[in-house]
Amino acid sequence: MKRKDLNAMTAWRPFADPLYQPYDFPRRSRTEHLRWFDWRSKDPSRRLYAIEDQQQQVVGSLTLREVDGQRSARLGITIGSDFVSQGYGTEALRLFLDYYFEEMSFARLVLDVAATNLRAVRCYQGLGFRYLGQHYRTASHPSFDIVRQEPRYQHLRHLFRRQGTTYQVLFYDMVLTREDWWALAREAEGISHLAEPSPSYSAQSVPAPNPR
Repeated sequence: MKRKDLNAMTAWRPFADPLYQPYDFPRRSRTEHLRWFDWRSKDPSRRLYAIEDQQQQVVGSLTLREVDGQRSARLGITIGSDFVSQGYGTEALRLFLDYYFEEMSFARLVLDVAATNLRAVRCYQGLGFRYLGQHYRTASHPSFDIVRQEPRYQHLRHLFRRQGTTYQVLFYDMVLTREDWWALAREAEGISHLAEPSPSYSAQSVPAPNPR
């Protein structure tokens, strides 16, 4: 990611659907955005990338944080509201995962995703990420109140729980290892022999949370 990419990212329109409004690019002044970029760029535990389409238009951003040598890092990815549901996120991640495991030689990649973000969960599962655990976070963004209360989101209500005077939303912890990514690549090429999964973690498919 370069400084000039911020111009495109600040021009992204906010999401109309409250379900995805927590992932809007922050509304800040240009000075604040530049300060944020300079601060993050100098942080050795973080790496910032821009996602471009074939016309070199910036359609998303990808970040690594908690970078731990070549052992692991934590993934974050955002696609601008005008570019979602067009396959950019999945395609960008496929390309990046090859680079991450092959060129950068990382051993594994972890992420956390709100269970209400069904589109993202399906994308990660399709790329081979496995369920590692789950935790709750305070549902602090105002849009979570809309998701929790409106009838059209009734199917997501069980992903919230009340904690005192506040509500929390469920997050999934997921992981992808280099061995599993290579195994998926070989499977896609029609090679039947798969690599043994890494013994360093225990992971499984995302479970269906119990209603609360």
